[in-house]
Amino acid sequence: MSLQGITTVRDWLSRGEVHLRRGGVDESLANAELLLAHVLEVKRPEVQARLAQTLTEKQRHHYWHLVLERGKRKPLAYVLGDQPFLGLAIEVTPAVLIPRPETEELAEAVLETAKKELEADPKRILHILEVGTGSGCISVALAHFLPGAIVYATDISQAALHLAEKNACRHRVERRIRFLREDLFRPEALSGGPWADFLVSNPPYIPTAQLPKLDAEVRMEPFLALDGGKDGLDAIRAILASAPKLLKPRGWLALEIGESQAGSVRGLLERPACLFEGVQVRKDLQGKDRVVLARRALR
Repeated sequence: MSLQGITTVRDWLSRGEVHLRRGGVDESLANAELLLAHVLEVKRPEVQARLAQTLTEKQRHHYWHLVLERGKRKPLAYVLGDQPFLGLAIEVTPAVLIPRPETEELAEAVLETAKKELEADPKRILHILEVGTGSGCISVALAHFLPGAIVYATDISQAALHLAEKNACRHRVERRIRFLREDLFRPEALSGGPWADFLVSNPPYIPTAQLPKLDAEVRMEPFLALDGGKDGLDAIRAILASAPKLLKPRGWLALEIGESQAGSVRGLLERPACLFEGVQVRKDLQGKDRVVLARRALR
């Protein structure tokens, strides 16, 4: 595509939208505006107020590079390098899953429950374990909004842990998060007897057979963070097997699940040998089952 004679924000916005649309990108105009907003260092609504502005050569090259990357169906968050999560800017790279609104629901459920726990004992120090932290969005948000909590964030990926620690430093909570390289399927390695008040995880829960059917953008995210095995429950079963060794009696388990998995996960939790009670299923903003909460029994 010839870019000769293209100078204004209006021109570049139009060319960018056309390129993205031809590449099969959904909401191509919104994407083009977000990329321009990033280059101009403004909020998206301000782009429309700057349509007559002339871009510098540096801005033109930067913008078109971003458009080309997005046109390859690279996820917008990877192109921009950031994704908002509960009002916090979280750096993301292809090494980690992109934070989603559904995962905000998980974090909010934990925050709500934790604050109720603290009402009875405001000076209590909560110990929170996140299994599979990825970008660190959950752990960083919990540490940010629960200033008295100590968070333990685990992941098998060293690249993910490095990024999570960067995000913790970005939001000045690194002193209250301990980053540990541990296998999602062996979280009992952390056990020295039950010690956690909360065990939180957004585990991989997509059935393996469904992975090839995902959108092109999603297929660019880490396979290990998506693949939940044949029925999508492999990681959840592993967490449930280890949770009683990690959670204190009356401690809370909080999991993100697939929209069709609530019945299966409830069944796993309500087995007598599982030592959990008070199972709750919460819906996301789309009305789909998304978060499971359960409490470690006293026995």
